[in-house]
Amino acid sequence: MMKNVILALVLAAASSSVMAAMPVTSSAAQGLQKIGEVSSQATTLSSFEQMIAADAQQRGASAYRITSVTVNNHVYGTADLYK
Repeated sequence: MMKNVILALVLAAASSSVMAAMPVTSSAAQGLQKIGEVSSQATTLSSFEQMIAADAQQRGASAYRITSVTVNNHVYGTADLYK
């Protein structure tokens, strides 16, 4: 399921005329410069990923990697930001 969500985000970002931050794998992130971290909370995994992507873009990141996700009554997680 996570792969499908990430694939959907990649396709949506690729079709956008605005350069948005893209999700990356752990191995791909090794070649990038880490510029910070963000955390977010949402009601669904999909909205959580959208919030992380928006935060990354607002902070000038070209990529992000979700580093933790906890799902209980809500979704909470963190991500590293990269240039």
